[in-house]
Amino acid sequence: MDTNTAQEREPLSKLLYHGTSEAHRAAENTPYMLALFQGKLTRDAYSAWLVRFHAVYSALEQTTEALRDDPSVGALHLPRLNRTEALERDLAYFYGRDWRDALTTSPATDAYVARLHRVRDEWPLGLVPHHWIRYAGYLHGGATLAKLLTTTYGLNDGAGVAFYDFTEIEDNRAFIADYHARMNAVPVTADDIEPLVEEGSHAFRGNAAITVELGEEFGVS
Repeated sequence: MDTNTAQEREPLSKLLYHGTSEAHRAAENTPYMLALFQGKLTRDAYSAWLVRFHAVYSALEQTTEALRDDPSVGALHLPRLNRTEALERDLAYFYGRDWRDALTTSPATDAYVARLHRVRDEWPLGLVPHHWIRYAGYLHGGATLAKLLTTTYGLNDGAGVAFYDFTEIEDNRAFIADYHARMNAVPVTADDIEPLVEEGSHAFRGNAAITVELGEEFGVS
């Protein structure tokens, strides 16, 4: 079996970045996401995003915890990245003390969660692209999004944007470098690359499916 070591190929992070670029662009350009970036998304439409992705991050973080001792992907067990509790603080802000009553499911959300369960139960290596996609972008651009949302919805003192605040990470740049080093050290073979890229593209498509659902639900076009 060709081990195709890191010295013989591009780093896994770059392979995933380039290999999923088309699906990534598509996910960023759904009508819902464009409305979000333009500050045109209603408060209710945004808070519904928090509901959907609370389910996604809960499943992702449960999967990461379940695989913490896995020899291939255990190095990605980084509790400082966890977003579930932050999402719950934001949900409490937008929905009030009974925010759990607002938690609902949807076909696209269920499909995304089911994919994460498959990774947990059948293919631990598949955690890598999901983990990278759901955290790396917000490590890079979370502060900018928080500012946008603060302006759009008239938020104060960090209320409602806890999801974007990685308070336990003191040096963001150093943490990102370490994260990519861990990711690129995951032992993969040449035969693993294509399935990993496809899993990453599937994750972006799953993300897009959720925002398309939300766009249809809230009349965003």
